[in-house]
Amino acid sequence: MDRFYALLVGLAMGALIQRVRASSPEMIARNLRLENLSIIKFMATTIAIGTILVYLLNLVTPMHFDIKPTYVVGVLVGGLVFGVGFGVGGYCPGTCVVGIGEGRRDAIWSIVGGVVGALAFTLTFTTIVAPMNKLMDLGKITLADVLHAPAVAVAVVLGIVFLGIVALLPTEPGAKAKG
Repeated sequence: MDRFYALLVGLAMGALIQRVRASSPEMIARNLRLENLSIIKFMATTIAIGTILVYLLNLVTPMHFDIKPTYVVGVLVGGLVFGVGFGVGGYCPGTCVVGIGEGRRDAIWSIVGGVVGALAFTLTFTTIVAPMNKLMDLGKITLADVLHAPAVAVAVVLGIVFLGIVALLPTEPGAKAKG
């Protein structure tokens, strides 16, 4: 049943990604240049709703959250590598799969780039990545830990803040936001 639910969530996300045209490199470029914020608003809405739902569901059905250590330097370097690949390729991991489903041949190169990047990460982990991660390892911290607040409360407030920002931001520059 878990795989069936995962398939349903994947199909729903794919349909939503296609609906906001997040599988279009041209639309992604417009969002990265802040000419159109539809994908950014979609991502923020997805994060907000997902965060709220998961933490509320955790109150009913306890879940295991695998908090990853906060490697400041590793996250900065990884974000830079991901951002450059995202900007140059015009796809992120989810949107390139949708792009392939739409018949976009250039999306295949994003998947190839991701596989090559994963291979490079694996081959350099012990010599480069692991020592780099030790430079500023803050451990397994969460925003709830920092704020000394219940995780569900932080999740709900953060989700509401994200949804508020989405409501206030216009999709096109110079246009007024709906609501």
